[in-house]
Amino acid sequence: MPERFAPRDWQERFVRAYQTNLKKNFLLEACTSAGKTAGALHAFDSLKNVLDWRFLVVVVPAEHLMRQYAQDAFNLFGLNLFYSGTVRSLGRLPTPEELLQQHYHGLVVSYQWLSYSNNSSLLLNNLSRTVAGKVFLILDEVHHTSSDLAFGQACERAFPDTIVSHRLMTSGTPFRSDNRRILGNWLTYTPIEENAYQCIPDFQYRLADALSDEIIPPFSFVTMEGEFAYRRGRAVYNGRTFTNATNEQQLKDALNTAIDVEGGWVKEAIEWAHIRMKRDRAKGLPECATYVRVPTILAARQMKERIRRLTNEDALVVVSRDDELGSISNFQFGRDSSEQIEQFAAETGYSARSWIIGVGMLGEGVSIKRLKYRIHATNIRAILSFMQDLGRLLRRFPEDNPEPVETLIPAHPDLIDLAVSALNEIAHVVREREENDRSQDESGVNDAGNSQGGQQLTLSNFMPISSTGELGRQIVDGEEIDSEYANVAEWAITNKPIWQIFPKTPAHLAQMLKDDKALFDILRREYEEALNQISNTQSSSSAVIPDGFPSEYERYLPTKKTAFARREANKKAYRLACILYGNASEEDKREKVKQIHTIAKSRNCLPTNNSFIAHEGWERVYQWLRERITDAPTRIKGIEDL
Repeated sequence: MPERFAPRDWQERFVRAYQTNLKKNFLLEACTSAGKTAGALHAFDSLKNVLDWRFLVVVVPAEHLMRQYAQDAFNLFGLNLFYSGTVRSLGRLPTPEELLQQHYHGLVVSYQWLSYSNNSSLLLNNLSRTVAGKVFLILDEVHHTSSDLAFGQACERAFPDTIVSHRLMTSGTPFRSDNRRILGNWLTYTPIEENAYQCIPDFQYRLADALSDEIIPPFSFVTMEGEFAYRRGRAVYNGRTFTNATNEQQLKDALNTAIDVEGGWVKEAIEWAHIRMKRDRAKGLPECATYVRVPTILAARQMKERIRRLTNEDALVVVSRDDELGSISNFQFGRDSSEQIEQFAAETGYSARSWIIGVGMLGEGVSIKRLKYRIHATNIRAILSFMQDLGRLLRRFPEDNPEPVETLIPAHPDLIDLAVSALNEIAHVVREREENDRSQDESGVNDAGNSQGGQQLTLSNFMPISSTGELGRQIVDGEEIDSEYANVAEWAITNKPIWQIFPKTPAHLAQMLKDDKALFDILRREYEEALNQISNTQSSSSAVIPDGFPSEYERYLPTKKTAFARREANKKAYRLACILYGNASEEDKREKVKQIHTIAKSRNCLPTNNSFIAHEGWERVYQWLRERITDAPTRIKGIEDL
């Protein structure tokens, strides 16, 4: 074994398992950033002489990954892999015999290249001439293939049993979104119920394992709530949120309004990442960067401009060839995207760019170690895409003391569920249908099994109008942390020197505070005192007393103001409940008061849980409730009208 490669514990266990269970077809499931490439190459390098493997063929999910795979093979094991595809001067791929004569160990191609024209048949013919039965095949991120679609069919044509000695298939997400089997003739599918089959990996190394082994950095999710206004058809909807949506269409409209690049939600998201990166620079990590995922090329162009206006910083936009097919003809990016990604990844120091915007380019295998934050500004909610995007952040940077990473997501229930379940094992289950039910329009599904539906925002009867953004709950290790703890944790890491060196994310600190009541009470008191000082400073020069408050309210200390304003707001909420539901029982009225409070806080962009609210917030709630009482019961008939 080359001295330059030191296998991780799981990679050694995998190779031992592979040697023990030397199947014709073997599926390795290893999470993103675990080192699947090194693990697969380690298996080949360890056994190539024992099993007389004369030629290695690797198939990767994108053309820009061919060089990266070949580079890793050379750096780690001294293996020479040809990765240039069709040679223009030859009009073909070099044959295995030609490559072996030039001291190559094999080649790397992409699924796209293999499925183009008759490339798979030509490769089959070339392999059959000199290395039949001596080929070791690695199908990287094999979930991109299905026997029903072009990629899988090309693989089955090019690599039959007569040609391939052994097939090693790898995936970090061995499942598809389109209910198709991943190369069903080569992978093991076990029946679990009638017409339902589960894909069974031969070796697993999951995200939770990598987190426990400290192969990947600590990570967490930050949710951002908001209030949204949009037009659908002739109707205008105001005050919509993710929590008051009553059907799937309203949730979709709220999400599409949130990610509208010119809206307030996106502004808050950009500023969230910008503040964090400024904090990183202050502690000597100027290279830390943010990845923004958007749904369309038009949105990418708008996001680049929005970031420039808000931060005065330039952002790199990268797109895949598939994205470019639907792009605007006058929107060009110049140099090849893969080269731009490599340059961005290599930038260091204070001149390193801080923003990269991706439409569909940053898929599996793309390694930009300095990415520390991600903004999910897309309406895609598929688990496959979500986990792949998360994987872009899970690199160790710096290598010796890796920084924790964070993803900001809209507070859409589906995205919250994905974040909560990120560490869970995901089973690939296929539910077979009758043959006559299989015919469907496949234009919305790509070979990776990703549904492309919902990506376009140009709906003729929908138009976003405005949005707000407010940080909500945080998610770590599958646990949702209330903003009551998250707000205190954010404040402590920003303002307290002892917590500024906390080695994990604010969500991890919030989780710790939730479990340590004494520490939380200490920090919460300091947090509230700091807010009171700010409120006192801001209001001392021009205090405005709300209608109905006593004149001496102006001289109250901020803490007393908060208690008084909260009490008066509670009275107004109860008064409104009595007007709207005068015949209800006292128990029902108390429940209505809770609902009214939640709506009032949401309408005034305040936390809707038990988080601390200073007196200015309660004053806004009080005034808002007074206005609603004036409109009841003529214009407002019930809570649904608020």
